[in-house]
Amino acid sequence: MAAQVRAACPPSALTGHAQHLAAAARRPEAAPSAGSAWRRQRRRQRRPVACPSSSLSGSSSSSSSSTAASPEASALLDQFWLARGVVDEQQRRQLVAAAGAIRAELDAEAFESSQQQLGLQLPSLSAAWFLEEQRGSSPQVAAASRRILALQQLLGGGDVDVVWMLVREPRLLSTDFRSIAQRLFDMRVAEGSDGLDIIALVEQQPALLLQADTAVSSDEEETAAERLQAWQHGLVSDNSTEWARRFGQLQQYVQAHGDAHVGCRDGDNAELARWASKQRSEHKAGQLAEGKQTQLAAAGFEFDGERAEWLRWFNEIRAFKERHGHCQPQPLAHPNDFLLINWCSVQRIMRRCGVMPEERIAALDELGFDWTGADPLS
Repeated sequence: MAAQVRAACPPSALTGHAQHLAAAARRPEAAPSAGSAWRRQRRRQRRPVACPSSSLSGSSSSSSSSTAASPEASALLDQFWLARGVVDEQQRRQLVAAAGAIRAELDAEAFESSQQQLGLQLPSLSAAWFLEEQRGSSPQVAAASRRILALQQLLGGGDVDVVWMLVREPRLLSTDFRSIAQRLFDMRVAEGSDGLDIIALVEQQPALLLQADTAVSSDEEETAAERLQAWQHGLVSDNSTEWARRFGQLQQYVQAHGDAHVGCRDGDNAELARWASKQRSEHKAGQLAEGKQTQLAAAGFEFDGERAEWLRWFNEIRAFKERHGHCQPQPLAHPNDFLLINWCSVQRIMRRCGVMPEERIAALDELGFDWTGADPLS
């Protein structure tokens, strides 16, 4: 029976019943926490955005003719451009207008059109600067706007903070909506998901909608509690197979960088970084299996996230000394080491304030760190 429930949902059903799926995925009981207080306040303050009631692949009707964008759609797009860093209100109005006449209903034709934009990237922040030359229109901006509105409808409407999801995971703008709907379906029918607000969960962890290469595990592979814990860290699964795969990626990371401090460098694999965060969380709670703990420790994995961040930069200043023969990067002499210069300044400030652990002072002393160097941050 469980195997039948998990059977792949046909594409036609995914597009034809996307809104029904989103509604079914939202349950009022036992919803995950909404996050920090400022996020809850932000959700209360933002203007609700009404979504069309038609399904993504509903039949075309007389209302499918082009009409002006609704106030709700305009408000959503304005929020999106503000989140993208367009602070000038006039420029945002131009960008919203450049979306063109957005259908009041996202019918089958509009949905299929959005599906053809799978390679779409977020328009650049300078997009508004070129609108006058394009006589107020921009196919790229219009395509992105339609995708944003379609994504919001797919996820069930104005209660979902689509803008914040896109800020964290821009790839949602170019992901096949059918794969997103399939992921929601798989999560909804997974064992133990009754009572969970799946939509609220993916709003907190939008990366769950992007891991098409990872299947939702069965109860034989992972208990419902273990699966939920993985979801709360933005991982579709962390069963034994997935854990071994991620550990292999960690070993490759060590070979490439010389340490296991994944998540502490720009450009690190985001999924691997979330996996590392989950291992630290389980270790802190005493829930990490002894065998896994032994493997991670042997690979040089640091279970304290804050210490891992510090060691990442300590390794950087050590490598700097190997290249230059000293531990004093300077803005004019080493302009590409701006972040390392700031880190060195923070170390001096922490020691001067008496809040630096003695072991870190000793490690830097042994390296020959210059405690009297320039301090641009003070």
